Amino acid sequence: MPSSLVRRSARSGWVWILPALLAAILGATAGRAQQAAPSNPPAGAVEEIPSPRRLNAASDSEAGTPGLSLPDALRWTIEHNPQLATLRKQRGIALAGVVIANTYPFNPIFQHFVWGAIGPAPTVTNHVFNEHTTRQDIELFGQGKYRRAMAQAALTRTEWEIAAQELLTAIQMVRAFDTVLYRQDKLRVQEELLSLQEDVMKKVEPLVQQGHLPRTELMLARADLIDARTALGPARNQLVVAWNDLRRLLGMVDEHCSLQGSLEAAFPDLGKVDLVAEAEKRRPDLHGLEEAIKETQAALRLQIANRWGNPSLGPAMEVNETSVAFAGMWLIWSPPIFNTRKGEIMQRQADVGRAMQAARSLGITIHQDVLAALKRLESAAEAVEMYRTKSLPELRKDLEGFDQLFKRGEPGVTLARVIAIRTRLIQTRSAYLDALFELSQARADLAAAVGDPSLTVPLPALAAAPPHPH
Repeated sequence: MPSSLVRRSARSGWVWILPALLAAILGATAGRAQQAAPSNPPAGAVEEIPSPRRLNAASDSEAGTPGLSLPDALRWTIEHNPQLATLRKQRGIALAGVVIANTYPFNPIFQHFVWGAIGPAPTVTNHVFNEHTTRQDIELFGQGKYRRAMAQAALTRTEWEIAAQELLTAIQMVRAFDTVLYRQDKLRVQEELLSLQEDVMKKVEPLVQQGHLPRTELMLARADLIDARTALGPARNQLVVAWNDLRRLLGMVDEHCSLQGSLEAAFPDLGKVDLVAEAEKRRPDLHGLEEAIKETQAALRLQIANRWGNPSLGPAMEVNETSVAFAGMWLIWSPPIFNTRKGEIMQRQADVGRAMQAARSLGITIHQDVLAALKRLESAAEAVEMYRTKSLPELRKDLEGFDQLFKRGEPGVTLARVIAIRTRLIQTRSAYLDALFELSQARADLAAAVGDPSLTVPLPALAAAPPHPH
């Protein structure tokens, strides 16, 4: 687990950044599974598209490569992403600032003057004229308190900024993870369409040669086969690009692994949770701006206190050429008479106002992001449900009916129509994958808006049982 998630300064207390990101992801999803009924797809809908989870499991056993689940990928990204590792070094700089603020900024000044005194004997009785002073700059207006508060706020702000980048990277990884699953499924659908077109060619060609079908049918079948083969290349390229994007976020170079997951997995029902309030509690960038306000307020107080200057005070001793000894005090002070630091104070006040406005603006943006993500999620869920409950089951029913009519030799039910409905079913399954991918992206939007990556983690398989009756 990265140090920035667990180590916090003793002064600022423990700052729990991304509470559900690492170990709490599994616990959070398991807890939601006990409280909410999972939105499992109907039994008939799962059969329409081969389950990526089952296909991945088969490929794992065949290739012997390790499978990577979404929670494991999240944990790996947070621990091994090179950009995050670089950003975490910023905390050391901020921590050094706390050490500097806790250290008194001024050292004592020792000043010594020694001269040789030359003159008539009655006048000069001490031929070594010497003067010694010791001075110390003193903070009289609480500058040290403000300086320490400013450094501590800067440290906490840096930690929240690191957490904000961790959240952003985690959401990017989730999107890349789902994109790989999506591209894998799209490639399988395209391969299935190609297989269908190849079977069509095998069936149409002898029928044309025997004179049962016109030659135009063979030409159309060959054109469809060429289209299917042509589309296979871009589908493979898109999968390669998706894998490269995922490896970049995981911090991998050319490691090989398969993914354990499915776009059809069940997710927790959010119910009536006030997601705006949750976002205000969880969003690390908002907490970072709140600490920035404290930092700028401390800087303003420090600037007001510094306008009075720091008196330099200390003892002094002198023995002159007549052997007369002097002892007393030195005081050096620059009072704000001509320059009251008004401009500098106005700058710090402007910094405070800007930090407050940034926090208010982000609060409005969070509200907008949550509502927009909920609307996108609702719209995407409706589209997925339409495919699951209407489009795919009805097309499958029509396909079965066409197959039966074709076997009985029903007039008007030609091979071309049977092939057309099979092609339409495959294309509808491809559109269903598009809807599932849109739903996954909407869920990632909501997780980013709330600041909780666990919203993108599917429920465990054992959590598919219905909840206990109340």
